[in-house]
Amino acid sequence: MGAKPLETREILQEMTVRNEYKGIKFRSLAPGVTTHPLIRGGRPCIAGTGLKVTSIVIQQQNWQQSPTEIARHFDVDLAQVKDALDYYAAHSDYIDTDIALANHNHEQLEEADDSSFRDILLSRRESVT
Repeated sequence: MGAKPLETREILQEMTVRNEYKGIKFRSLAPGVTTHPLIRGGRPCIAGTGLKVTSIVIQQQNWQQSPTEIARHFDVDLAQVKDALDYYAAHSDYIDTDIALANHNHEQLEEADDSSFRDILLSRRESVT
C-alpha cells in the first residue's frame, strides 16, 4: 500500500512536465478535465490530479456541498471544481451511469456473504503470490 502514494506523485510529476504518463498522452475532454487509460480506469479527472469528476458530483449531490466546500474538502482550486461540474453538466448521462454502476457494485459487495467474499480475496491473493 505504501507504493501507491509514490506512484501518484510520479504520475503527477510526469503530467506536469510532459502531459503524458508512460508514453501515453493525457486526453483533454474539456477545460480542466482530462483522461488517461492508466489513471482511474480512464475515467474523467480534474487535470493534474487523480480526482475523478464522479467524486466531485457525489459530494455535490449526496452531501449537498457547495463548490467552495468541495474545493476545500478535496484541497483543489474552486476553478477546478467548476470545470468538473461544467463537464458533468455536459455529460451527465455518462457520469450518472458510472455512479450507478459503482453503487450497484458496492451493494453487491454488501449483500455478499462475508465468508465467501473473504474466500474470494484469499484465493486471489494466493494466485498472485
